[in-house]
Amino acid sequence: MSNVISTDDLELSCPNCDGKKIIIVNGSEEKCQKCEGKGVILTALGQTLLHFIKKHM
Repeated sequence: MSNVISTDDLELSCPNCDGKKIIIVNGSEEKCQKCEGKGVILTALGQTLLHFIKKHM
């Protein structure tokens, strides 16, 4: 039995910056604080997988 996990299962486009990595604050560009400038946020499954990997490294 094989389970396939796609990246869509692990991360979503950041709703704060719409995946653009930056936001406009008072007319100037700033790194999105919600996604830390990555453009994506982890899903619950993504967070679980990251925790598992960090635990076993």
